Amino acid sequence: MSQFYILPNKTKRVYLSENFDPLNKNDVKEVIAKLNADIPNSFKSAGDWYGLFHEASCAISEAQTILELDLYFDTKNTEAEAKLNDFEENILSPLLIARSDLMDIYMSSPWRNAMHTYDNGRIFTDFKIRRKFTNQKISLLQIEENQHIREYKKFVNAAKTKFDDRILPISVVVGKLNDNDPKIRKSAFFSYWNFVKDNENFYQDNFSALLENRTKQAQSVQAKNYIEVAFSELGRIDYGEKECKELRDSIHRASLPLIEKLAFGQKESLQTNSIKPWDISIYPKLMPEKKPVNGDLEKLVLSMQNITSKIHPSFGKLFHEMKANNLIDISPRANKAAGAFCVTFQESKVPFIFANFSGHFRDAITFVHEFGHALHGYAVSNINNILLRHPGFEFCEVASIGLELLASPFFTAWWNNKSDAKKALAFQLFHMLHFWPFMAMMDEWQHVIYSGKETGDAKQRNKAWQNISKKYRPQVDWSGCEEFEELGWMSRPHIFTSPFYYIDYGIAQVGALQLWKQSRENYQQAVHNYISGLSLGAQCSLQDLFTATGLSFDFSEKMIKDLCSEIEKVIEDVS
Repeated sequence: MSQFYILPNKTKRVYLSENFDPLNKNDVKEVIAKLNADIPNSFKSAGDWYGLFHEASCAISEAQTILELDLYFDTKNTEAEAKLNDFEENILSPLLIARSDLMDIYMSSPWRNAMHTYDNGRIFTDFKIRRKFTNQKISLLQIEENQHIREYKKFVNAAKTKFDDRILPISVVVGKLNDNDPKIRKSAFFSYWNFVKDNENFYQDNFSALLENRTKQAQSVQAKNYIEVAFSELGRIDYGEKECKELRDSIHRASLPLIEKLAFGQKESLQTNSIKPWDISIYPKLMPEKKPVNGDLEKLVLSMQNITSKIHPSFGKLFHEMKANNLIDISPRANKAAGAFCVTFQESKVPFIFANFSGHFRDAITFVHEFGHALHGYAVSNINNILLRHPGFEFCEVASIGLELLASPFFTAWWNNKSDAKKALAFQLFHMLHFWPFMAMMDEWQHVIYSGKETGDAKQRNKAWQNISKKYRPQVDWSGCEEFEELGWMSRPHIFTSPFYYIDYGIAQVGALQLWKQSRENYQQAVHNYISGLSLGAQCSLQDLFTATGLSFDFSEKMIKDLCSEIEKVIEDVS
């Protein structure tokens, strides 16, 4: 157990032995064997079988979370790295191989509806799609895929480059791309992209290995291509490639005109004649003059307590509980991993927020974002079925991005100057507007690459990205740094670690912006709807989750245009 957090006493296990050790491969094998042997043959045995599956899944998930956090706390902890590698080899690998048999038992059982509370057929539908793309051969390939992903993560976590005569972690240099000083932004841009260029062979080789592996995965289950496999792994049962294209097209048609319109004021504010790649998401006139609470991390935590309490008193109470139990770790330390995320300990039923903040604007917004995930973790903890807690990334991100915007009326807790607080919302919306086209680029590029249309080598991949970049970011002037544009796909870990997990953020923004629009008309009702949607977990479809939150699951050009119009009003009011 790490010294960085305190977990509550776990609920007494009912179906799983209290002595079960999720890190002991023999204990795990014994549970797998029992689930395979004790096939349900009565109402009671059905409940017992699923109860064992649920409790073992929670225990194993929590063990994995603890091991991963230990390595995030100290990336040079070789003991933690060895334990995680051992876990993946001896625990996760056998589970991957066993899952097809367990899905078959569940789907073929006449006692299925007696296993757990009614779920509108969600688990069966999900399993049916996953099972189509699951067999022992693909499981072995996925074990191999995880090895390539580990190599990528190890490289990125250790990556450092020269900046301002100092050797700094890549994550620190990337953070400087949001600096108010254009000279620092430009310097950070060249520092980062020269590093990527110098290490292009690693990125290309690692992705080539992943692409080859993922192509083999598709072939092993006779899928049309890897896109089908990826969508099944992500549990996408409520929308598909057609809807992804609709959203990308709507973003292209509806958001680009506004971005190009705002570019005139943006260039004036930047005092430049063009938008350079290090200025894409920078609009000085919209940026608060000071850092939130002047960059003081202790005050940032205190102000978060204030903000969350104002959104809803119960949110403030949960934030206080997390703080009291050291379930929030945002301060930088030597060897601490970069990034920010929230995880939930599935057996202990509490979330944990991890970050490496330095007190900038993005840190404050990210803090609220991750607490939105934490609220979601609390909200679904009462659902006594691990497969019905996580509704899919699309709605999980509504929880986080939605809370960012629900917090905006209380930004004065971060910026005493009301003008700065007003600017902060406008700048956040400006970021969201610019994120949509980049998200579309990420999604479209992956669809091109994994469709197998002559994109197998490095040059073709780079050319495909460059073409898509010019389509979605025509306002950007790459002169003087043309060699870097084609490498843009290497800038996000999702391409390597979580294929096709990016459009989820774009879908979530469609929901979160609708929630923000609601809140401007009736704040209390919007918060009520937010709570209602989060509490459902994965017990209903994505469309129904949006409906329960008072939102429309709508990717049309009209929807994107309407939301862009709301964004424009706020930006124009400030600029």
